[in-house]
Amino acid sequence: MAFAWLVLSATGSVVTLAAVMICNVVPNGLLILAGGAVTDRWSPRWVMFCSHLARGLLVSGLSAATLTGSVRLWQLYAMAAAFGLADAFFWPASGSLVPLLADPGDLPAANAVVATGEQAAMIAGPLLGGAVLTAFSPAAVFAVNAATFFTAAVTISRALAAVTPRQHQRRPTRGLLSSIAAGLSYARGTAGVRAVLVIVSASTLAYSGLFAVALPALVRASGHGSLALGALIACWGAGQLLGAISAAITGLPRRWGLLITGMALGEGTAFAVIGAAASVPVACGLLAVLGAGIAYASDVALPTWIQLSTPPGCSAGSAA
Repeated sequence: MAFAWLVLSATGSVVTLAAVMICNVVPNGLLILAGGAVTDRWSPRWVMFCSHLARGLLVSGLSAATLTGSVRLWQLYAMAAAFGLADAFFWPASGSLVPLLADPGDLPAANAVVATGEQAAMIAGPLLGGAVLTAFSPAAVFAVNAATFFTAAVTISRALAAVTPRQHQRRPTRGLLSSIAAGLSYARGTAGVRAVLVIVSASTLAYSGLFAVALPALVRASGHGSLALGALIACWGAGQLLGAISAAITGLPRRWGLLITGMALGEGTAFAVIGAAASVPVACGLLAVLGAGIAYASDVALPTWIQLSTPPGCSAGSAA
């Protein structure tokens, strides 16, 4: 949130904000398969640790540059690209960590617990970021953010202490490119995985533009401050928290594919209404409703299906 606000404040251009965010998603998209393969060969714990540490150092540098007033546009492009690179390794590793810590029968509940924690942070984080940004400066927000990454690095280094030796999967010895090719071959030959890839690609296309560009532009054009942007993201987080708790209570739907299809239609309608209304309160309400449905349909059901359907000897990170 603070990064998007910094780009808009420094350049006043929505086109520049979009270009900066493209620099973030391109390395992520190109290297996320390599991230899954590296996780297979190494360890989700250490891949996540290195990613947290790298992002903490990146945000610390941005905080120092912002504080001294030495931020340049090329630095924002470089920061976005480096963050995308770190994320490309973090997300496959995080997706393969839960199955190491929970039995197969407990995966739905475990994923719901993880999603609940994420969404609780999604409520508190943007509101805190908006308040700090309003009261102090972007440098202060980035300093707090850097501290959270360093704290997460320490935490993840201890996360697998409860994993017994028998739970550690033997890492494949094939090369990196061979691992990527095997993952693509598995995805191409499995109808369910192909459908999931289409769903995830469409969702990423829709939501990256919404959160990275459209919402900051909406808030700025309507004359509101950064706290309103934080409130929008927090409304999304509140809805997702409700959806994750519901999933934890009710379990997975029997035909979650129909639920995801219905949610896709609802998302398209909601996006159109948000764009037509150009109202922060309307956007808050619709994002809360969407967040609840997305958390129930995708944040719990989808990762659980991937984890349970991943063949032995292949991590859920590389399958995802």
